[in-house]
Amino acid sequence: MEPPQGPGSGQISEPVWDILIPSGLGYFKDETLAPQISIPTVFHQLHCLYTLRRAYYSGGDELEEFDLGKDRATHVAHCFDYLQQGLTCSADTTIEPAIDEKHGFLGSDLQRQCRNFDVLKTFVEERRVFNASGFLAHGLSHEHIGT
Repeated sequence: MEPPQGPGSGQISEPVWDILIPSGLGYFKDETLAPQISIPTVFHQLHCLYTLRRAYYSGGDELEEFDLGKDRATHVAHCFDYLQQGLTCSADTTIEPAIDEKHGFLGSDLQRQCRNFDVLKTFVEERRVFNASGFLAHGLSHEHIGT
């Protein structure tokens, strides 16, 4: 799966981000894995990355209506902490060259050792607890998720 490219602002990039999140926003139910509605960490992490992206490009003017009415500052602080924990927990050991003369920053054109994201996405979609697509699931509330 190709990562989102280009500038993060504007409606043009929304579909590029939306393909990352499975139908049902990643929430699923499978009694063999967990007795309650659950979400794989990677989809919560993507949600947090998306939240930080929207906060950055909004210039502080955008309401947090897309995310069930949460307070933006509290949510952004949670996301920074949550992503830091996820990064240090997963500790990606892909080896990167110290200098990238082609692009000027590290991590470009890097061949990573990855799990199959598409298999996980399909697994979750097949067990989703409700129908919603993309990160902007309007009309959804915490009651839909059970929290």
